[in-house]
Amino acid sequence: MTRFVPLFFLLSILVLSCNEKEPEKPAYLLGEEEMVSVMVDMHLVETAHNLKLIGPDSTNAEYNSYFNSIFASHQISKVDFDSSLFYYSTRTQQMNAIYDKVLEELYEMESEVKSDQ
Repeated sequence: MTRFVPLFFLLSILVLSCNEKEPEKPAYLLGEEEMVSVMVDMHLVETAHNLKLIGPDSTNAEYNSYFNSIFASHQISKVDFDSSLFYYSTRTQQMNAIYDKVLEELYEMESEVKSDQ
């Protein structure tokens, strides 16, 4: 009987350690929908830049000002976005869900543009 006490104790610790709650989300964290909205805007600016719709300059000042205006329009800071991006990138399933929604919105925009032409 005394042989089972250490085994019971070990199993109890194992079971109790599996029931830990997930840590609370940080206060700075943007919600998933807000991340989708910001990332859609950022991808649009990135695409405009890649298509040379945004004039090239040596310092990329205009390019960076578009990102700053995205942050301002969503009433967030670059630090909050970067921190949220890091948070979600460490949670693969959540990040995949965010990117799926980003792609879905971009495809919808593309379809609207094609149907208008």
